[in-house]
Amino acid sequence: MYEGILVDVAFAGFFLAKWLGRQSFLDDLASLDPDLYNGLIFLKNYDGDFEALTLNFTVAVEEFGEAKSVDLIPNGSNIPVTKENRLQYIHLVSHFKLTRQIKLQSEAFFEGLSQMIDPKWLRMFNQQEVQILIGGAHTPIDLDDLRAHTNYGGLYDDNELTIQIFWKVVNGFNQEQRQLLLRFVTSCSRPPLLGFKELVPNFAIRDAGSDENRLPTASTCVNLLKLPRYRSERVLRDKLLQAINSNAGFDLS
Repeated sequence: MYEGILVDVAFAGFFLAKWLGRQSFLDDLASLDPDLYNGLIFLKNYDGDFEALTLNFTVAVEEFGEAKSVDLIPNGSNIPVTKENRLQYIHLVSHFKLTRQIKLQSEAFFEGLSQMIDPKWLRMFNQQEVQILIGGAHTPIDLDDLRAHTNYGGLYDDNELTIQIFWKVVNGFNQEQRQLLLRFVTSCSRPPLLGFKELVPNFAIRDAGSDENRLPTASTCVNLLKLPRYRSERVLRDKLLQAINSNAGFDLS
């Protein structure tokens, strides 16, 4: 985020809320543990026999592969959940999962983050906007914008035959295939919020020799596609699709 580099990862909404210094709520639990969330909503609306549920004020956790029970309140293992105290139980379970259980890890993460980015900058945004800053916008890939901000290397320029074929092939791709291509080259399947002029460094294509049997490769650290000089639209399309669908061809050169 600090360097303007996109990361193809979706943080849970409750965790992003913590970045922004906001309190977590029961609904946030759905992004962490959907099954537990649904169970608590069921309990909130339950009209049956609570004794049959055999619940108490504890929560099950796993530490280093070992299951254990943690009291939510003092002597919680001896306090049954009833119709009268169920809302307290629901609140304590969600608070434990969203706050207590990850307190040390969250504090360490936010301490490191705040050393790079002033927290008050982040708090200008909501959770959805922060996710877009991290991983790009959920919008269709604009090929005209991408092409306008593409750099070329080796024997390539925008008028070279292989490059002309490349853009013709990509223009025929559906959105899913375009996203695969973008992820193959940049490691992120979404464009930057303000368009490809904000991609750092710019999307780039470099010639990778004349061997048309080779697959395209990529150096995602510099957003570089290494494209052999294919002279056939069919061959270029087949090789490119093979590369982006198999995640093959990554290299560090």
